[in-house]
Amino acid sequence: MAAHGSMRCDLPWGWWLRAEPRGFVDDEENVWSSVRDAFWRGRLGFQSPGEPEHFEMMLRVMTSMGSRQLNPIESKHDLFENSILFWRFYMLWLGSTGLANGTVHDASLTEEGRSALAMLQATRDPAWVDLPMSSVVDAVRMVGQGAAEKAREASIQQFEAQTSRLPWIFSRERVGTRFLITLTGLARDSRMPTKRVFWSQDFAGNVARDDFFGWLAERVERWEDWGEFAYSEGAGALTQRFLQLVIASNGLTGRR
Repeated sequence: MAAHGSMRCDLPWGWWLRAEPRGFVDDEENVWSSVRDAFWRGRLGFQSPGEPEHFEMMLRVMTSMGSRQLNPIESKHDLFENSILFWRFYMLWLGSTGLANGTVHDASLTEEGRSALAMLQATRDPAWVDLPMSSVVDAVRMVGQGAAEKAREASIQQFEAQTSRLPWIFSRERVGTRFLITLTGLARDSRMPTKRVFWSQDFAGNVARDDFFGWLAERVERWEDWGEFAYSEGAGALTQRFLQLVIASNGLTGRR
């Protein structure tokens, strides 16, 4: 199955498939078990069905490319665990499929790539939790860059309300004279799972704290991964990873 001739990037990939009792049917009368199956085997040409982790990896990489043009050095550190070979191969492969264009260092999604990303988000399992509106994320990102204090705080509060249902949540805290950011998730090591703080960081004041929260907000699609990393590796390991990523992204106010 080649790229659909009437591709529309405003609709999820596969919008033209017909849902029938026997499966999802394309224009050539091929029958697929799901939209993801049509994409994986029909469009990308794989012989065997895709595994959930294959789709999840593609979703996360394409989200980083489509939402805010993640700094490629940061992407290499976080998504590919500093594997230059894996990172270069994956970027080249995406380009070869027609889902991305540009070079390894400045790849961006094509119209079909944006449509495929919308499909992967819509069909994610477990059920996809909507990320905040890009405009809200952009407003939060402007923390510390001259925005009016009241407008800035309103943007952050709106962002916090929209992320309240995520399984792992970064939150701003004030404990006495201390300004904190905490990471809360579900502890699964007991018979009765409960929410617990797995990571926290003190800041000199509310401005420095909100600067870092803005940096985190830009990367909201990575929160679940960072939460699982803190759960398995510990708070100190997550702090070290954040230090590497902030440096790779040219600091908290670095522009892309």
